[in-house]
Amino acid sequence: MINYYKMSDLGTAIVTISGIAIVIVFLILEWIIITIPAYLAAKLFGSDASFSRAMGAVLLSEIAAVIIIIFFIFISIVYKSFILGISGLIIAFIAVLGVYKSMFNVGWGAAFGIIIVSIIIVIIFNLILSLFGINIFPLPGGSQLQSFLSPLFNLTNIFHGFNLG
Repeated sequence: MINYYKMSDLGTAIVTISGIAIVIVFLILEWIIITIPAYLAAKLFGSDASFSRAMGAVLLSEIAAVIIIIFFIFISIVYKSFILGISGLIIAFIAVLGVYKSMFNVGWGAAFGIIIVSIIIVIIFNLILSLFGINIFPLPGGSQLQSFLSPLFNLTNIFHGFNLG
């Protein structure tokens, strides 16, 4: 006897495959967007790295940090120690510093500066986008900030004279 797929099974498969494709596309786009601040910060600190090298640095640092954090969270749960979880975050940060140091050919201080300047660039980029109602990188209190800033800089308010009441 031949088993034929039901149309609902085919539809489910198509939706699942398209959902996975959408997730992959968004992960790649976010990877590129996150690389831009790291690349700009590396150039600010005198690195001669290319954009593709910055993409590699961001990808390697994220993979290293996730592996270290997951490992230390598991260990901290097993041994019921909060300190192990915190030490995992510190070790993950040092690993990210090491990846940036080697990938951007800079020192430890410049790698730390690249991380700090990247965070500042992301915050500024997010604030600028929140003026237009777009929030790519969620920040603490981002929705309140967006709801406060958007009416101030909305194009309709500019044409109608900032009538906030």
